[in-house]
Amino acid sequence: MQKRAQVTVFILLGLVIAILIFLSFYFFGSKLTQQDKTPLDRTQLIPLQQHIENCMQVSLEKSFDALKSNAFYSSTSAHYTEYGGANINYLIYPENSQNKLPSLQGIQEVIASQLVQDMKTCALSKFKLNIKEDKSNIKASAAISDSKIILTLNYPIKITKGKTTLQLQDFSITKDTDLGLIHTTISEIISGELSGEFDQYQYSLTHPEAVIDKFNLNMNNALFLVTSNKGEDYVLFAIKK
Repeated sequence: MQKRAQVTVFILLGLVIAILIFLSFYFFGSKLTQQDKTPLDRTQLIPLQQHIENCMQVSLEKSFDALKSNAFYSSTSAHYTEYGGANINYLIYPENSQNKLPSLQGIQEVIASQLVQDMKTCALSKFKLNIKEDKSNIKASAAISDSKIILTLNYPIKITKGKTTLQLQDFSITKDTDLGLIHTTISEIISGELSGEFDQYQYSLTHPEAVIDKFNLNMNNALFLVTSNKGEDYVLFAIKK
């Protein structure tokens, strides 16, 4: 009798749920199934564009921090010295090539390559839009000047709603930084050191925009700390003769 009563309760409960579902669709079915017919326009894409630009910013900051910490390398190079608990890359080392400073073009390519890689993991699923991404054709470029980095991205994205299709493709962000100025200064230091000894005093007189500190570790090894006069960015590197 007890089992029969339990079965009866479940049957009644199922009937009640079925009736409620039927009534919901009977009275509110048109509203529940109605699609948003608001026309798609560019203003609706602003949050999506901002999200992509935020992903670009995160990628740029990651590359920037690595390059600044490793004397324009992405990580510790094959030639480095330990100082203050950190690995300091040599930019002059008497093996194979004495001048190991990465070129500005090479640094720009590293930043752009990192951006392409990072954008492939920049999720767009949180947006309630029909989004079609062409991740195979993502392209990026970086331009470093004395006072800023400009990062541009070509990322073909189609957004469809009803009969309307819009496209986002070109994105750009800018970071104010003196990293380009610091790179130029370090290039001058290396040229001076390779031709004899860098004249730090004379250079400071003619280039007040850069601040240079030299620390002699021993007779053949030295560290240089290069900072802009704004004091915001700096690069520490080592030389060995």
